[in-house]
Amino acid sequence: MLGDAAHPMPPTLGQGGNQAVEDAIVPAHHAHALAAYTAARLPRTTAITRQAVRAARFSMSTGRAPTAVRDTALAALSRAVPGLLLRGFASVADWRPPQPPYASGRSTAGKR
Repeated sequence: MLGDAAHPMPPTLGQGGNQAVEDAIVPAHHAHALAAYTAARLPRTTAITRQAVRAARFSMSTGRAPTAVRDTALAALSRAVPGLLLRGFASVADWRPPQPPYASGRSTAGKR
């Protein structure tokens, strides 16, 4: 299972499709090694899923008072520390594909 099927999460971070793309890339670096693939993907996808759930709970608060508190806090934080909220998403956007030596375990240093 890859992508949304493997990592169901609220759409609050817009990561369902992105996780599917990452899931498609990682197996190429862990050929025939499901355990290595799982070890490579599980920490990231778990963290992103949890972050999406927290964002959903925060953004979908209901009721007059909780909504007013949320909106006021967001506006105040955005004015006081510009970019603070965006920095919270840095770990979502910083993914890079696995690097050599890939699944073979052999170094490619010095080979051309």
